[in-house]
Amino acid sequence: MIKLRMKWRGLLVLAMLLVVAGLVFAACGEEEATTENGDEGTPKAGGVYNFAMSANPVAIDAVGVQESEGWQVAHNCLEGLVAYELDETGGMQAVPKLAESWEANEDASVYTFKLRQGVMFAAPVSREVVAQDFVDSWNRSTDPDNGSYTSYVLAPIQGCTDSGYWEGKDGLTGVKAIDDYTLEVTLRYPFAEFAQTLGHPVASVTPVEYIEKIGAKKFNRAPVGTGPFVVKEWKNNRYITLVKNPDYWDTENAAYVDEVNCQIIPESSTQWLEFQKGTIDYSSVPPGQIAVAEAMPEVASGEWTANKLPELSTYWYGINMNNPILGAPAGEQGLELRKALTMSADAENVINVVNEGISIPATGIVPEGIPGYQAGQSPYAYDPEAAKEVVAGIADLPTLQVWYNTDEGHQKIAEVLQAGWEAVGFDIELSNYEWGTFLDMLAKSEKGDAKSSQVFRMGWIADYPSMDNFLYPLFHSSQSQTMYTFYNNPEFDDLVIEARQTTDDAQRRNLYLQAEKVMLEDAPCIPIYYYRVFRMTNNRVGGFAQDPMLQIDFNKLWIK
Repeated sequence: MIKLRMKWRGLLVLAMLLVVAGLVFAACGEEEATTENGDEGTPKAGGVYNFAMSANPVAIDAVGVQESEGWQVAHNCLEGLVAYELDETGGMQAVPKLAESWEANEDASVYTFKLRQGVMFAAPVSREVVAQDFVDSWNRSTDPDNGSYTSYVLAPIQGCTDSGYWEGKDGLTGVKAIDDYTLEVTLRYPFAEFAQTLGHPVASVTPVEYIEKIGAKKFNRAPVGTGPFVVKEWKNNRYITLVKNPDYWDTENAAYVDEVNCQIIPESSTQWLEFQKGTIDYSSVPPGQIAVAEAMPEVASGEWTANKLPELSTYWYGINMNNPILGAPAGEQGLELRKALTMSADAENVINVVNEGISIPATGIVPEGIPGYQAGQSPYAYDPEAAKEVVAGIADLPTLQVWYNTDEGHQKIAEVLQAGWEAVGFDIELSNYEWGTFLDMLAKSEKGDAKSSQVFRMGWIADYPSMDNFLYPLFHSSQSQTMYTFYNNPEFDDLVIEARQTTDDAQRRNLYLQAEKVMLEDAPCIPIYYYRVFRMTNNRVGGFAQDPMLQIDFNKLWIK
């Protein structure tokens, strides 16, 4: 169980790499929460939208979705009780989808969802969705035999464990179908933002009896859900073709385009060439070419749009808190060294030199766009002179090991950071490892011995839009081993748990902010920057918008 749990965490971090394949890490710090192409005119039906994916998905079924590419497909084919929409502040909030409404009891430990009537599974299932389908789907997602890497989203439910899997034979005892259209969910503990987490694909509804009939592997190739699209064909490492669901229950939001051709093109240079030839309508841009792309005549004429939009993710370096030099065993000296590393981490050069000046310096672990976000949470601003004084006062400081997973972009970032750290007196040795090896070595670093990690590259892309998602699964002592910092502070833990149980929005967010400050003062991590993505889109397509979780509603697109 523990090994699987560690693996899914790493795979979610891998999603961030796939999103930014080809070093296109970010885009200018614009205020818009989404970027939309001009869509003058009246939407019309028909046509094909050509989308570029940066990797072959690991899975597109609710149980298996692990990274952004699979999520994009699942987002348009599967649906759950809630969906995410932008509110007036630019934050992502849960809104009713297959649930008409929901309410929680006084302490937010029991939720009752009222389901829409008449929602149909796509062909060949072609039957109405009832509450029992959610019972069955969520039990399937948390079945330890299925090994979902994202089932932790459902871990608060009674009958589940912190691992995200149920134990014994009774499954999720906290999920009950009161009648066909009423779902009651009892949690293991009060959690005020439980509904906010349910926009993740792992909480989608699927026809479990159909899956058992055809087999999970076959279902993953063409999952059946309730969304506006269905999967026609998936050719590994080539393309995934989605076609309009002719029987989509939400007729007012049915798709305009007949087909979405998701071409799998890992190299950003190839994507960019294909975009310029007109074979795809959406593309990343190779490193070093963003400024050139923005200045192209097609952008000036309005034929193309250079999209710059925020992403709910943070790039950071972790510190092993069990390390006898840098971690908690080193006491006050360890804290001083962690502060010095933070104050001499040259994020400005990372952003300007590596990221072409287009990402945003991180001043905390919670990124902009998360409801309740507050800038300036870290108490340790960039101050290399202060860091130099700390390092100079420590005799015989050994060489520090800094690890990152093998990737040209991560290497360049590590080298910039190395230069900043060495400029204040640290002696830094960089090491890179293939992704699987990297995760395995981090997972084996809990002892803090000579073979264990000291400082390592990490990052996080939101699974659900909440401060909780950047605090509880990353740094709570019951979870921190899965992000390899092994951080443990009872004050932080108590604040996070109190926040989870607080139903008043303002009070809850204030508690999360307090918890973030406590963690950042302990410095188990070094925030580097908040991601921004840069994508080029063809304005032959109307209705384009990409939200801060990088999801595109294909049903809103139309071909001019």
